[in-house]
Amino acid sequence: MSRASWQAPGGHGGAGASWWLLAGCWGPVAAVGLVWSAGHAASWLCGQGWVGPSFSTDFVATVIRGDVAGGWPGVPPALVWALSAAGTSLVLVGAGVLRRLVLRTAASSDAVRSLATARDVAALTPAGVASRAVVLRPSLGGTRPAKVRGPDRGVALGRLRRAHGGGPLLRASWEDVILAVMAPRAGKTTALAVPALLEAPGAVVATSNKADLWAATAAMRAASTGERVWVFDPQRVAHAPQTWWWDPLREVGTVEEAHRLAGHFIQEVRGQRARDFWTSAAHDLLTGLLLAAAVSGRTLVEVYEWLNDPVTSEPSELLRERGRTAAASSLQGRQHGAPETRDGVYETARTAAQCLRDDRILTWVTPPDVAQAGTVVDELDATAFAASRQTLYLLSRDGAGNAAPLVAALTDRIMREATLAAERRGGRLDPPMLVVLDEAANVCRISDLPDLYSHLGSRGVVPLTILQSYRQGTRVWGEMGMDALWSAATCKVIGSGLDDAKVAEDLSRLVGDHDVQVSSVSRTRGQVTNSTSVRRQRILPPDAVRALPRGSALLLATGCRAALLELTPWYAGEQAAVIAAASATAEQRMTELARGAYVPSEPHRPGRSS
Repeated sequence: MSRASWQAPGGHGGAGASWWLLAGCWGPVAAVGLVWSAGHAASWLCGQGWVGPSFSTDFVATVIRGDVAGGWPGVPPALVWALSAAGTSLVLVGAGVLRRLVLRTAASSDAVRSLATARDVAALTPAGVASRAVVLRPSLGGTRPAKVRGPDRGVALGRLRRAHGGGPLLRASWEDVILAVMAPRAGKTTALAVPALLEAPGAVVATSNKADLWAATAAMRAASTGERVWVFDPQRVAHAPQTWWWDPLREVGTVEEAHRLAGHFIQEVRGQRARDFWTSAAHDLLTGLLLAAAVSGRTLVEVYEWLNDPVTSEPSELLRERGRTAAASSLQGRQHGAPETRDGVYETARTAAQCLRDDRILTWVTPPDVAQAGTVVDELDATAFAASRQTLYLLSRDGAGNAAPLVAALTDRIMREATLAAERRGGRLDPPMLVVLDEAANVCRISDLPDLYSHLGSRGVVPLTILQSYRQGTRVWGEMGMDALWSAATCKVIGSGLDDAKVAEDLSRLVGDHDVQVSSVSRTRGQVTNSTSVRRQRILPPDAVRALPRGSALLLATGCRAALLELTPWYAGEQAAVIAAASATAEQRMTELARGAYVPSEPHRPGRSS
């Protein structure tokens, strides 16, 4: 009969309880024995020889009464107690040393001991990321790595969990690209997004479908940088007032740019489907309409009007007037196709761009003199933003007709402008830009994000994409796209709540195997034989990956062994009180604005005309 058991990370199963039970039973006996030995030693030191009472119940009663003088007449009681204390200290120290030696030499099945140590993830430790930051950021040139501040070193991921005591805080460097897969309530916002955003040395873009990230960081971010904080909130997630607008058509001057902008809308209807006829045709149609509006000075208002009139010749005429003959012919050919096909293509495009029928959303992406004259005066300059320390929050609710296409479009535009700014500065932004894509699969579906991951880090643009599950990513980017995103991410953080059996199995295999002791008991003709052997087994079986406790996460970093992290939420940090106060203030203001915007419907009363 063989037995080998897996123990939860950081714990030792029932072994600890057994040791405590033994200590509770034999501890008092050992204590009395120490007093008995100390009394005899004191008698010997006083020249009376190794004499004294016998070790019996009467002696136990004497010790309980504290009457050691009666047991050893002529021996100072203080000497007996002093030797007892010294003996106790020696025993405790010896037991501790012995325990450490046993734990180090035994082939343990404790997963933490078989995961990465500080040496295995040296590149992510404070010294490692500081040395890397000095190389990556010209502004830190000549600075000793030890003098580089924590926020300037990289993005905090969590503390390395070790078998005994806490480990160093691990950070991703400013050339890493990060992917986090964490279930709801697993700490993705409190332990990753909030700390990363507050520590970012350069510009920050943050997306979300909730107001918690904005509430916890907006005021502190404005105070620490001294630069503007922009909030895109057309669906009143945070009830932030509109004080600016952005023109998605401003940089659209080519078919390529129009096609990319159209793709953010088409992503709303593509989902897991391949590029079938209807989505491809709708993509082509939207490309032509957006280009027509951009080159003629029109807005998204006209684009949606054209979508609702499949036979209008205005967009193709505008393209032809401005020398875009090929684009005009393509659009005209789409309109002159079979009515059933044409109507199906237009219907698909209208569904993809349905957010444009919402006037509240249009006011954020059309000029003030068209949508909301006299109330909005500032226009967001994506080029200037990329080279600043400003902060942009992009908020959108889930569901049909949300502002997700525009969130993706603006995020994509700023990342591309940051890439261009990096190229003008020798290849890398300094300070780097942080892009926190919280709820990316819901509100920021950039279709080629997996491809962008392959080069953003080398430009000083560090994305942190946060998903609730691996399958959430496949729903947006497909199996191949999600696999590409996973492979391109140089730091992968997997939190608790992973309920996908296939992904758990894959992670278990990636973490690897280790040697464990196996105890075998055999019985032959009444004789019992015990033996031990060593065998290879998974460090973290799939069920253990699923059962990762809250507050912990697996870290898979390029070139490093798998590590176990202890997450560091903001409410457990040094700035907890300040962040909590800022969050409470923002939430109170948000509540006041929500109440002011709420207009209850008047109940229907019988007999009253409607």
